[in-house]
Amino acid sequence: MPSVRDDSTVELLAQTFCGEAKRDKGQAMRIVGYAESSCKSGQAMKDVYENLRVKAAIARIDAVQAQIGHRTVENLDSMYQAGFDVAKNQKNPAGMATNTTGIARLYNMDQPDSASDAPGTLTAEQAERYDLMAAAAIADKAKGPTLSKETA
Repeated sequence: MPSVRDDSTVELLAQTFCGEAKRDKGQAMRIVGYAESSCKSGQAMKDVYENLRVKAAIARIDAVQAQIGHRTVENLDSMYQAGFDVAKNQKNPAGMATNTTGIARLYNMDQPDSASDAPGTLTAEQAERYDLMAAAAIADKAKGPTLSKETA
C-alpha cells in the first residue's frame, strides 16, 4: 500500500491530484493505489492531504501550472466575463457587480491614476462654487418660510 512517507508516492499523488484526478482527493488516492476503504474515509484523506510534504508538492505543481499559462489575465478575464453573463441571464445584479469588479481589479482599473483623480477630491473652483451654494442656502433658510400668493 502506498505511503506518504515515500517521496515517490508523495510526488505521484500530487501529480495525479493536480492532473488526472482533477483535484478529487479520493480519485487521486485510488489511482495511486490506496485501498478503496481509504479512498472513502475522511480520516484517511485528511491524514494524506494534510501531510506537509503532500501540501508542498501540490503547491509546487500549482505554482508551475500558474507560470505556464493556466492562469493568465486573458483566462481570468474570460472567466469573469462568463460569470457576468450567467449573472445577467439570471437577472442577478450582485453577481454582475462582483464580476465587473473582478475585471476592473484584473486591469487595475479600480485604482485612481493620481491623487487629483481620487473620488471626493474637488478642484479649487468646485470648492468655491459649493461654498457659495452652501452660503446661499443658509441665507435662504435664515429668512424663514415664505408664503406663496395662493396662501396669503
